[in-house]
Amino acid sequence: MLYYALAVLAGLVPALLLPQGWFLNVRKHLFTASLVALLFLMGVGLGSDPQIIGKLGKFGIVSFVIALSSIVFSVIAVLIMVRLFGGKQK
Repeated sequence: MLYYALAVLAGLVPALLLPQGWFLNVRKHLFTASLVALLFLMGVGLGSDPQIIGKLGKFGIVSFVIALSSIVFSVIAVLIMVRLFGGKQK
């Protein structure tokens, strides 16, 4: 927990001292690099566990059903919201 508080403080200090807007380009690249590193490390973790590799086919089907359900219900929710609150505004 202390590490999280220190990380927030370490980010807060430069944000207060440096000019406004300096971090916009850096943030975009930092988020992309962090996401790629996270996905890579998850792949390494999954690939190193032989039990998970054996069950990967089953996980794949369940993951596909969950992803498809999320997409379908998200589209339905957006269509309902557009009909309730109106379409394009001019």
